[in-house]
Amino acid sequence: MSHPVSLQVLFPDLVDLSAGSLTAALRDYHPDLAAAVVVLAPAAPDAASGDGPPPAISGEARWGTHVVKILGFDGPMPASFVESCLRNALIPPEMKEEARRHQAHVLLYYAGTNEVPLEQIVAVAAVAGSLVHFGAMVTLNEDARAAVPSFALQPEEAGEDMLQTLRALPLPYLYAGFAKMELTDVPGLWMRTFASHRYGLPDLAYFAAGHDEGQTTFHLFAGVLGYLRDTGLSFENNETIRIDEATHLRVREPSAMEWWLDSPGMLYVLERVSE
Repeated sequence: MSHPVSLQVLFPDLVDLSAGSLTAALRDYHPDLAAAVVVLAPAAPDAASGDGPPPAISGEARWGTHVVKILGFDGPMPASFVESCLRNALIPPEMKEEARRHQAHVLLYYAGTNEVPLEQIVAVAAVAGSLVHFGAMVTLNEDARAAVPSFALQPEEAGEDMLQTLRALPLPYLYAGFAKMELTDVPGLWMRTFASHRYGLPDLAYFAAGHDEGQTTFHLFAGVLGYLRDTGLSFENNETIRIDEATHLRVREPSAMEWWLDSPGMLYVLERVSE
């Protein structure tokens, strides 16, 4: 897998992580992980570390068809990567500041054989959620420019089916991101998703009058992407779709001048129109 789905988990201090304790946390996360096994060891001196510090530990979590690779670092992620995820995250400002001051991080990426993209990211998110027991505070998806409090990947009540909860997360929440972009010479701002192509879906963009349309647009994107995923349908350029009695949208491809909407997969601009 050339570029597997990945999540990055931030910690306020150095992480005291052991194979036995993480195995126990994973097995407790969901009954489907009852046979999960974690293997960890000091990282090889030449282990790849990208732009950050060298890893301190490496290993993997395994259950069923899933393998999630684990790299632990006794140092922060590059600030630019962290900021690209925090900028538009629906996280309290004080938590964002704590995340910027993080002292350690863990990289998780998928290396199993399950071919369903959603199941891959759910497996990685399950490991990220299990890391809450070790002090994880914020989970990032650099690919999607997204970040959520790590506790959001933990059950809210005893007996909650967390794998189903992870499958049902709105795609713009963590898996496909939700970003706002202001252009210096154009009033208003663009809102768009990132990384939807990983799930066989188009990214979506919408030009809004202001930030007060953020919540409505987030729910619009979540609803449209969820509908496309559940039905297997696709859009045609310049078609009109009906959202509800009062909302009709034109779906178009971006123009050649809209360079800020470049995407590794298909992207559609949604524009409100009269019926």
